[in-house]
Amino acid sequence: IPVFQIDDLKPGHTISGPAIIVQSISTIVLEIDCTALVTADGDLDITVLGNKESTEDESNQSEDVVIKEDPVKLSIFAHRFMGIAEQMGRTLARTA
Repeated sequence: IPVFQIDDLKPGHTISGPAIIVQSISTIVLEIDCTALVTADGDLDITVLGNKESTEDESNQSEDVVIKEDPVKLSIFAHRFMGIAEQMGRTLARTA
């Protein structure tokens, strides 16, 4: 999974998920079928594809979707997010 620094991205840059975008104050996880576009102001415009509105015909049909995740990657991300949460807790404790 590619990891991008937000400071390295220029306006017009498009990132397709899955990807991680790291900022100094946050981390953005782009999932599969998502794209992020860097706007002229440096913001991210995130679009989720495949999220279509269901109609009456579609609601009668069911699809079985199997998502297979790599357990090593899941463990790495879980530890990374736990580290971020612990950092946020320490910062909150210092500023409270």
